[in-house]
Amino acid sequence: MADPNSIAVISLGSQRVSGAFFGKTPGGDLILKRYEIVELDGDPSVDVSRQPQLKTALQELVSKARIKGQKTWCSVPGHPVFSRFVKLPPVQGDKLSQIVEFEARQNVPWQLDEVSWDYEVVSKSDLGEIEVVLAAMKCEPLNEMHEEVSASGVKVAGMDVGPLALYNAFRYSYPDVDEPALIVDMGARSTNLVFVEGDRFFTRNLLVGGAAVTNAIAKEFGISFAEAEQQKRTQGFVALGGAVEDHPDEGVNAMSKVMRNSMTRLHAEIMRTITFYRSQQGGSAPKRVFLAGGGSAAGYIAEFFAEKLKLPVEIYNGLRGVQTDRGVSAEAAQMDAPALGELVGLALRGMGACPCEIELVPSALASARDAARRAPALILAGVCLLGALGASIVWFNSARAVVETRAATLQAESAQLSRLANDIQRLDARQEELRLRSAQLEQAVTDRSWWAHLLNDLNQQFDNDLIWLPVIEVLKDGKPITKPLWGGDENGGGSSSSTSSTTANNRNGVPAEPVYMLRMRGLYRKNDKGEQKVVYDFASKLAKLDAFNTPDFETKRDNYVKVDSGVDEERYAYHFEIKMPLRNPLKFQ
Repeated sequence: MADPNSIAVISLGSQRVSGAFFGKTPGGDLILKRYEIVELDGDPSVDVSRQPQLKTALQELVSKARIKGQKTWCSVPGHPVFSRFVKLPPVQGDKLSQIVEFEARQNVPWQLDEVSWDYEVVSKSDLGEIEVVLAAMKCEPLNEMHEEVSASGVKVAGMDVGPLALYNAFRYSYPDVDEPALIVDMGARSTNLVFVEGDRFFTRNLLVGGAAVTNAIAKEFGISFAEAEQQKRTQGFVALGGAVEDHPDEGVNAMSKVMRNSMTRLHAEIMRTITFYRSQQGGSAPKRVFLAGGGSAAGYIAEFFAEKLKLPVEIYNGLRGVQTDRGVSAEAAQMDAPALGELVGLALRGMGACPCEIELVPSALASARDAARRAPALILAGVCLLGALGASIVWFNSARAVVETRAATLQAESAQLSRLANDIQRLDARQEELRLRSAQLEQAVTDRSWWAHLLNDLNQQFDNDLIWLPVIEVLKDGKPITKPLWGGDENGGGSSSSTSSTTANNRNGVPAEPVYMLRMRGLYRKNDKGEQKVVYDFASKLAKLDAFNTPDFETKRDNYVKVDSGVDEERYAYHFEIKMPLRNPLKFQ
């Protein structure tokens, strides 16, 4: 049952969803009663797999945090939200809304009827100039997020924007910071920069996040995204510059340098944004830097940014101004505090007034609020109707007959509803039957990304630029399933109709299963280690991939690899061909 004295909040991140339950003290302070963080598996930049993962994670979060049925404030991540800071001439009253709408039509890159948007006054100059921030998000993804949250069993009270919720939390938790400050909120898919200068603020989203670091590690070491993420969290740290002793483990040392390269790119984006803020927005250079979000947990990251920015850098404590209940582990809360700032900002929205109150309203929530605004008029109409009915009952002596007739009608309707209920039960059973039949189709949809992963695995096997791979084609029983990709009409290749006409029979006369292979043709260049070794090394790595069925590759290598040699020293490159049987190929025809 919902607790009116408590506030439930959910933050929808790119690689994690977090939720918390706050209480309010008599003095108006926040008390953290409980919180939960649920990680999403996989690369957050792959949108195809995000929706089902988000649905599962939200159900788990609501169950663990015990917020089912609560009115809940939610935040959306910064990267799908368009934001723009606009300066307006001095205006008064309702004209401000009209001018802001005009600016929104000029600046928002979508039609206004396709988005949910809002604005907030940021500052007013002595000359009367007004600065506002516009925030807009397309309705379709916003409605999808709202539906997923509602389906998990909570009642959405409102939807905030992550960076703005973090700004509200900073103003609440760090009231003593009066110099210009910069909050670097490092998420999985992007990084949010929040400049705080007195009562003024500025935000920008950078599409560089923890997933980019993980992908760089995966590419460097030739491992999967999940394995790279695990190694980054357990052993990763940002290598320090200067004369610093290397880590004794060569793998960890190499990973730290990969992380430093990624953080260097992020530092360059931060410096460009600082320059833009000072030159175009008239802001001041930050004097302090706070690192927030899941990315702030990386080892030596504060030291790295202190070295690069030449500023004092500290880890943001999202619970600095929040009391914790006895049921909350103080040690765990302290470790997670840098990632809990958005939850605190959302709790402040549930308490009342905040420095920034921008809200993106989904269509369903807008309809519900509109119905709530009309409720008083509907209630009044109902009261009038009941009064008229009562007067008519008093006026007419035949009221009893009317009631009896109405009761008979209701009984007939009840019988009809019972029949409809039985029909609904039959339809529910039919729906469940169809759902089971759709499992195969759902699996087919899931398998769509199989080839993308295979091509990505092939790409990760290249160690140098001595090999080019211009042609990759699928063979069925030794013949291409498409028109020749290399030119000519080799191996009986042709259209797919000519290659799929017949298949050899087994001993019992039953058509045998076709054999699918992946044929890769390309060029290689000689090096000082031998003419053909670079091709055999590349093929050997391919043979170890799970996608191929080559247990006898080392003993029968020449059956899989054909390499042109040559003695022409002026020739730049030679041909090679690799054929690899697929272990579990998809159905092509």
